[in-house]
Amino acid sequence: MIPIGFISALTTLDNLKKLLPFLKPVVDQATIKTVLEAYLPQIALIIFLALLPKFLLFLSKAEGIASESHAQRAASGKYFYFSVLNVFIGVTIGNTLFTTLKRIEKDPNSIVPLLAESLPGSATFFLTFVALKFFVGYGLELSRIVPLIIFHLKKKYLCKTEDEVKEAWAPGDLGYATRIPADLLILTIVICYSVIAPLIIPFGIIYYGLGWLVLRNQVLKVYVPSYESYGRIWPHIYVRIMASLILYQATMLGYFSAKEFVYTPVLIPLIILSFIFVLVCRKKFYRFFQCTALEVASRELKETPNMQVVFRSFIPPSLSSEKGDEDQFEDALSHVV
Repeated sequence: MIPIGFISALTTLDNLKKLLPFLKPVVDQATIKTVLEAYLPQIALIIFLALLPKFLLFLSKAEGIASESHAQRAASGKYFYFSVLNVFIGVTIGNTLFTTLKRIEKDPNSIVPLLAESLPGSATFFLTFVALKFFVGYGLELSRIVPLIIFHLKKKYLCKTEDEVKEAWAPGDLGYATRIPADLLILTIVICYSVIAPLIIPFGIIYYGLGWLVLRNQVLKVYVPSYESYGRIWPHIYVRIMASLILYQATMLGYFSAKEFVYTPVLIPLIILSFIFVLVCRKKFYRFFQCTALEVASRELKETPNMQVVFRSFIPPSLSSEKGDEDQFEDALSHVV
């Protein structure tokens, strides 16, 4: 929230005149002044949010991450937490405190019931947010107007050869660094506000139902994968789904407490059991995603290796149940030498 607050403060007309004095004659014109006063902070914020995924991917690569898939996962994780803190928690707390601040100043002891009363007001914003995401977002995804505009701009101003035009026309991959955080943000919003405003649940179902139809078509017929991580993205998604679930349970616990529900303490074990479930799953299943199976990794090879020979080459001769036939290990030994 610090860079967003900095951008919002920096892009006011008065600050812009102080920092960039040569713009004063332009900014003082009535028409331009009206437009800038209305839209400048929002435009600056939209540009910042559009550039943020690229910046986070740059930071992930600057950490020393070698593979593209790992860097995409790291950028996706950063963008998810940024979205949850900025959009979900920021809007909820900001809207709630803004509407109840004067009443809290008069009676500080009434903060809990006031928050319980004003929280449903934020649900309207998020309900509209989810609706816009599947109406506008999937419409743009199917029409692909933005990539088409970008292609024509590249073709006119940047592309000089036929190969560069073909490269500009290429659809690219699904864009996991932004797609996954966006979908997980909707999941977080829907399940957390399902307690406060259950009307949001059908909008969440429509979002993921349309998403399955639209994105399945786009993945099969439009996008071209640029790398293969053999399922390593799933533990990344799973951990954040569980983080959303725990946040939902904490929200439910806090909301029921604010409403003075008698049986609220019964919900406390839910959070503890969720943490235990995450730890057990991580210990039991994570290694299967961390280390790719040799059989899976060798699918794209022109010559399929003899898996039986590979398996048996890891068995020391002293532990082998069969008599030592050197011919059986000839292939494996040749690779070792």
